[in-house]
Formats: sequence, C-alpha cells, structure tokens
Amino acid sequence: MAVRTSEFNAGLLQFLMKRSSYPYDPAEVRHIQTHISHLFIAPPYVYKFKKPVDLGFVDYSSLEKRWKFCRREVELNRRLTEDVYLGVASITEQDGSYSIDSADKDVQGEDVHSGGVVEYAVKMRMLSDKYFLHAYMEDDRLTEQQLDRVADRLARFYGRQEQDEELSEWGSIEKIKVNTDENFTQTERFIGHTIDPNTYRAIQHYTSEYYREQETLFRRRRDEGRIVDGHGDLHLEHIYVTPEKVMIYDCIEFNDRFRYGDLAADLAFFAMDLDFNGYEPGSRYFIERMAEKLSDEDLTRIINFYKCYRAYVKGKVKSLQSTGQEVPREEQTGSADLASRYFDLSLRYALTGSEKIVLIFMGRIGTGKSTLSGMLSEELNMDHFSSDYIRKHSMGLSLTERTSADRRERLYSEEVSEHAYDMLRAKAAEGSSSVILDATFSRKSDREKMAEFLGTGDIDYVFIETGASDETIKERLRARDEQKEVISDARLEDFEKLSNAYEAPDELDIPNYIHIDTNKKVDDSVWELYRKLVQWNVKVEG
Repeated sequence: MAVRTSEFNAGLLQFLMKRSSYPYDPAEVRHIQTHISHLFIAPPYVYKFKKPVDLGFVDYSSLEKRWKFCRREVELNRRLTEDVYLGVASITEQDGSYSIDSADKDVQGEDVHSGGVVEYAVKMRMLSDKYFLHAYMEDDRLTEQQLDRVADRLARFYGRQEQDEELSEWGSIEKIKVNTDENFTQTERFIGHTIDPNTYRAIQHYTSEYYREQETLFRRRRDEGRIVDGHGDLHLEHIYVTPEKVMIYDCIEFNDRFRYGDLAADLAFFAMDLDFNGYEPGSRYFIERMAEKLSDEDLTRIINFYKCYRAYVKGKVKSLQSTGQEVPREEQTGSADLASRYFDLSLRYALTGSEKIVLIFMGRIGTGKSTLSGMLSEELNMDHFSSDYIRKHSMGLSLTERTSADRRERLYSEEVSEHAYDMLRAKAAEGSSSVILDATFSRKSDREKMAEFLGTGDIDYVFIETGASDETIKERLRARDEQKEVISDARLEDFEKLSNAYEAPDELDIPNYIHIDTNKKVDDSVWELYRKLVQWNVKVEG
C-alpha cells in the first residue's frame, strides 16, 4: 500500500506551473503526473520530479533518496540515448520564494543539500512528439523497417554486456519469483475492482505451473548468457525513432531487480505493448527478428511467459494510479479501465499465449457453451462466431425471437447447417487473430472436417466440450421461455431429438480437447475452464 511520508509541496507545484519561474522563456508549461512522478514540460526542456512516496517496490520518501535516484536515472538512461539527459537540476527556497538552478549538475557531481535545496529534478531535452513509436502507431506509420531498427539498437545494447555470476543469478526462478510474488501480493486489494477473482487465480496458477514445468528452460537461458541489465520499461512511449537514429529513454532506475533479468523480459514489454495496441503481426515479427539477431532459439518459447508478466505489471501500475490521491477523478477512472484491459491481456497470455488459436466450444444444447464462450470472448477480446447467429442471419430471421415451427425445419436443414459450418471454418481461417467458435458440433464428421482444415493451415485449436446432466439441461431449457436475448431456438421439446443426434467426441485427441462440467455455478465453471486452458497452454509452450 502506498505510504506518503510527505506531500509534494503545493506551493512548489504552483511555482513550477508558471512560465516566469524558469530561467528562460518557455512558450508554455504543461504538467503531467504518474503514480511516482511529476513532469513539467517547459520547452525546450522537461523537468521530472520524483514524488515523495514509498510504494514498497519504489522508495522516494526522502530528499536524499530523490537526489540519489535522479543521478541514477541520468546515468542509466545515457546508455540508450544521445544528448537527452542533461543532468540534475535543483530547486531552492529562500524566504518563501523558489528558484530553479539552471546549472545542470553532472551525474557524478557532489551531493548538495545545503543552500536551501528543497527538491531535485532530472532535466531532459524535449523531443518531438512525432518520432515516438506510439505516434507512429496512432498515425498508422509504424512499419517493419522501424521495428528492424529498434531490434538492431537493442541487439547491440545486449551484445555489449558481459555476463557475470552475480547478474546471471537474476535469471533463476527464485529471483524471478520475487517479482511475480510481489505483483500478486500488491494487487490483492484490487480484486473485484480492476481484476476479477478468476482472472487473478488463473494468472497466478499459470505462473506457478510455468515455473514448475519449465525449470530446464530457465536454467538453459542462464547458461547461455541471456541475463542482462536491461531497460525495464521498454514500451512504445519510450522509443524514439528519427530518420537518423533510434533512442530509448526512461528506463527503470528506482529498483535494479526490475532491470536485471532475462532479455526476454525486457523485449516482452515492447511486444506486449504492440499487442495491446492492436499490432499483433508486428509484435510477432519483432520477436522473430530479435531471436534471429541474438541467435536465441528459445526466445519465441519463453516470450509469452514474460508477456503475461509485463501485462500484469502494467495492470498493477494502472491500478495504483486509479487510487492516487493527487490524480483527478477522471484520470482515476481511465486508469482503472486501462488496468482491467491489461489484466485481461495478461489472462489471454496465460490461457492461450499470443499466437493465433481457434477455441471451438461444442456440446449438447443447454450445456452453457454460449454462456462460457461469450464470457471468454469478452475477457480475452476475441471475436466470437456462433452457428445460431449464422443460421438466422443467413435466412434474414430475427435473432432473439424464436422462429416459427414451419421455418425451423428449414433453419436446421442439412443445407443451412452445411452453410453454417462452412462459415465457421472461413471465420477460423481469416486474419492473424484468435477467434472463438460456438456450435454443437454434434457430428463427428463436422469435427473431423474442422480439425483437418485447421491442421492444414497450421492453426492451433482446442475443442472445448461443455457437459451437464439431463436434469440440468432440461431446467435451463424450461427457463428459456422466460428469457430475452436468447438466439438459440432449442427448447425442452427438442431435447430428446437433439440429444440423440449428438455423437460423443471420442475421436478427439487429448491435447486438443478439454471437457468442462457446467452443472455448477457459472463462476466455478469459468474457473475450471481457465485452469484447464492454463494446463493446456503450459504444455504447448513446453
């Protein structure tokens, strides 16, 4: 929990917002804050102040510590930037008046707490907005050529580092667990606010299972020298690409263990950010290029574990921002929404990885496949395609009104059924994004045709069969008459006919098939689904 040993001086904030406070004539002054920093953009410079907070993983609670970490920030960020980090500026106070020391203190300068110094700031040269990668994304200008240039810069950065035994220890499971365990502890208070209980449990379960199943992989990466002193916060807003150069700024300075670790952990932040912003093909391309440049065959195997970790960290950070006392209510709400989206992305990595996959929900009528598939579609932000929807849409029928008896025979005819399953196969093959299919798949021939089709296209898939007792199904079918927004036309009078037509999926291989018991509460069925998908995913990644 955040501990504020002192508030950032309100009078100082007021002073820093005035153009006249700066020893030059900035055209404007803009104030931006995060959960740990105040930034004052006063062209052509930016002043970054550290909030007097102790959040456990970051401690800026004393002036001495803020001075230390300002110097550290300048020193570390000069590794991947040129002429951006100018030094450390001091703020002095005398007789109630503040002034900014315009003389940039070099990172190696002496500690100066005398002469009325009340605060320190990292002084940076302001960079043009148009060259940050997030601007390229927003303007649809991000290309593989720019990703290649970022990959070149990072490959050189990692390649220059010499391995030693002390650094290599940060690739051990015991060291990595310090970070992941801390994340779960620090986000417990956000369960039910920015992260739901099953999502929390599933990501925690995935992390534990991955450690258990992939111990050899972690050890091999240490032996191969893949552990580095990295950037620690490698995302779109910190990467600057001009026609002449690539610079990467704002690395983690406040906690060395957030920079020390597998280079995959560093790269995963950037790849995750690309995924989050809807550029999944670019994310895959970038990791493949890095694997090639670093001669790292295991990078594509382990990257999803670290993507899951990085998305979770972003969810934690945004959750903290959503409760920040100094943050306006509107920004708190926006941060909470972002936190939930990052946690959902973390869940997606835990359940299905980041490669394209087709999740095929199947089962008898009334077993809850549409309920589970719809919920999963929303949580994982995957497109959801239903045979019931396709049938009715193709015939121009109302989606939520039960079709008349004379037209139902046509709706469930062989011809319309073939069309529905043809459309499901086409949707499964479209694009590079994962999808969810929802149909009974009651016939062995339809399942085999789908499996063969996806196998030919080298697309991963899982059949997820939902199962419930006859009594449970009949009770649900009776309740449908009172429910609105139900697309399926199946009712109690159809139970015997449709159940008798359902062929048990005995032919499906275990690796591509899981069964979910839906006799229980929905939340319990969701947890079973998450748990079994985690187990499937960890095995596939191995």
